[in-house]
Amino acid sequence: MIRRKLRETLPSPESIRGHRWLQWCAPVLSHPRLWHLHRRAVALGVAIGLVTGLIPGPIQMLMAALIAIPLRANIPAAVFTTLYTNPLTFVPLYVLAYQIGRLVTGETAPLAVPPEIGWSWEGFLQLVPNLFAWISSLGSTLAVGLAIQCVLFAIGGYALTMLAWRAIVAWAWRTRRTRRARTRP
Repeated sequence: MIRRKLRETLPSPESIRGHRWLQWCAPVLSHPRLWHLHRRAVALGVAIGLVTGLIPGPIQMLMAALIAIPLRANIPAAVFTTLYTNPLTFVPLYVLAYQIGRLVTGETAPLAVPPEIGWSWEGFLQLVPNLFAWISSLGSTLAVGLAIQCVLFAIGGYALTMLAWRAIVAWAWRTRRTRRARTRP
């Protein structure tokens, strides 16, 4: 049921390969595992999306798709999973990564305060440069924390997707078995 609804909602691989801006890479996008809702391909796509979601800037979805292609992961799952980071969750995730890095490296310096967002056009235009300056001020402690956080997110996302897929399939089997048992004389 979920797979059917996803197939109806997501664009078809043919429509994506036929898009005028993507026709040049149609041979690369033609592998069926990139689009098929298979549990391993989807789980790998979720893991890729969780890792690339931590990339600062607007290239998260592009990187997720580019990494999913050679690994034969599900592209829609990889791209969709990057949406867990947004302007509200980005700073807390990086603060968490910094705290993890502090635990591992033994850093004793306090956390630098994230930049304040000005609610005007000028503040909005300065948001990205201010965030990059804040990230670079955190240094290697943040890099170590992000690496650990990426590994944990990838393993956790892969495992949770596999477990959820298995639970959904087992529930569907049980439901189908009871439905068939009720219809038999």
